[in-house]
Amino acid sequence: MATETKCVYCVSTEKSFEDACVAVRRAAEAHKFGILGAHEFSEILTAKGFPQSRRIKSIDICAPAPANTLLQAEPLVGLCMPCSILVYTDDGNTRIATILPSTVMPQIFPDAFQQCKEVVEKVSAELQAIVDEAARSS
Repeated sequence: MATETKCVYCVSTEKSFEDACVAVRRAAEAHKFGILGAHEFSEILTAKGFPQSRRIKSIDICAPAPANTLLQAEPLVGLCMPCSILVYTDDGNTRIATILPSTVMPQIFPDAFQQCKEVVEKVSAELQAIVDEAARSS
């Protein structure tokens, strides 16, 4: 079931945490997004002495053409890059979430959003599709 707030799109999946992380990578690549990195926050914080009760991993992705268009319109948009897909566990359930640029950019960079509205909306739709595809049972 999908949970949507104003800026965050989040779905539950029956997949394990590990399988969901792999599925995000595959879905992102299928949509022509490159994988720029990943950070397993739960592992990092546990190693620093802050044990975690849930697993949390951020997978950073980027599509070069839209990124170029947005950076040409406003270099400070780079502060919001790359796009992150978060995979986490919550009460034994695995969830996949992302922030939708079409909901954040108008607030932070209204001029760039107006100039690149179609690109931003397409990226948001692609991110939503990546999350949905990654969450879908095989």
